[in-house]
Amino acid sequence: MHYLGIDWATDKHDLCLLADDGRILSQFVITHDLAGFVTLQDHLKTLSDVRINIERSDGLLVDWLVQQDYNLYITPPHILAHRRPTRVKDDKGDAYLLAYLLRLDDRDCRPYSVQSHTVMHLRQLIRAYDHALGEQRRMSNQLIYSLRQYYPAALNLFTKIYTLIGLAFLERYPTPQHAQALSREELEQFLRGHHYAYPGRIDMIYRHLKTPMPLASVQDGHVEYVKLLIPLLRMVYHHKNALIRQIRTLFHAHPEANWWLRFPGTTGPLTPARLLAWIGDDRSRFPTAESLQAVAGTVPVTRRSGKSKSVEFRTACSHTLRGAVDDLARQSMRHSCWARAYFQQQLDNGHSVPRAYRALGNRWLKIIWTLWQSGEVYDELKHIANRSRKGAALPLAQAV
Repeated sequence: MHYLGIDWATDKHDLCLLADDGRILSQFVITHDLAGFVTLQDHLKTLSDVRINIERSDGLLVDWLVQQDYNLYITPPHILAHRRPTRVKDDKGDAYLLAYLLRLDDRDCRPYSVQSHTVMHLRQLIRAYDHALGEQRRMSNQLIYSLRQYYPAALNLFTKIYTLIGLAFLERYPTPQHAQALSREELEQFLRGHHYAYPGRIDMIYRHLKTPMPLASVQDGHVEYVKLLIPLLRMVYHHKNALIRQIRTLFHAHPEANWWLRFPGTTGPLTPARLLAWIGDDRSRFPTAESLQAVAGTVPVTRRSGKSKSVEFRTACSHTLRGAVDDLARQSMRHSCWARAYFQQQLDNGHSVPRAYRALGNRWLKIIWTLWQSGEVYDELKHIANRSRKGAALPLAQAV
């Protein structure tokens, strides 16, 4: 057996190869390109059994190693930082430490989980959607800030000024002077042309636009910035909706899509897709329900030292999976009577609302993992019957 540690960097990677007895066989550097990857392959092609430990789970180098069918392990950088004997960081030393930990079969050297192509594609689309959503929020805040400086009346016309109809209104009437010169017929024509769904609000909008308002002494700079934001927000809006459609189509193409949709609160396009993307379809990735709950951050961390013991919020976890589980917990409250009863029980025990949702999400992960391993489909009535047999409180809707 041979053990290879790879200290990842942007343009080059330091590597250290250890023999089974711990001897350093070679230490070398490869570039982050095909020539460097081929150099790595030349070093390893004469070795019969090689395990590789690297700091990250994505990127071209990781993709290439997976494509070559190497036995790959991941040790995150924050774990490696705690294992260094000193505070001094050295790329060459980190490569050795990665190989050394793998040779010792350290529990933090986690086997790389190979997901299906659909799951990997789904993760990329959801990341793109989250980035688009973040950009929309950022630019919307900038738009709102600018309008407050010279055109606050525009913020009260529609539910959200950064929707398509709000952006179109700002494009047509970019200043308070334009809005006050607007006739009722022109307003009706504009709203009708953009398929406005609340005709009963037209009188209120018109009165609001005609109400005298203070005018900024200088507004041209704000107007130009709003004109810059309008097409950008419109583009992000359309692209975000296109991503939702792609995510929905790709999710339904996965063979386990219907299995995920049986859980209460997963009827929307994003929550079940997020769960599938971040939990994946590799059953071996989570050998126990506790391992899944720890990665999702729904269980606390218990620290013991001598006679002291503390239970703390788990910060080191997959925050994307934690968010998906929180969405599931919140949405399941509208569709599952036992979930509502369990949530209320947590509140009655003195827990905060976020803590109660986290506990409910933790219960859902236990259910998901159990059914995931057996292949059974979730059945609400069957689960309530199981809880009743185990002595759990009946849902409020069924309590005698």
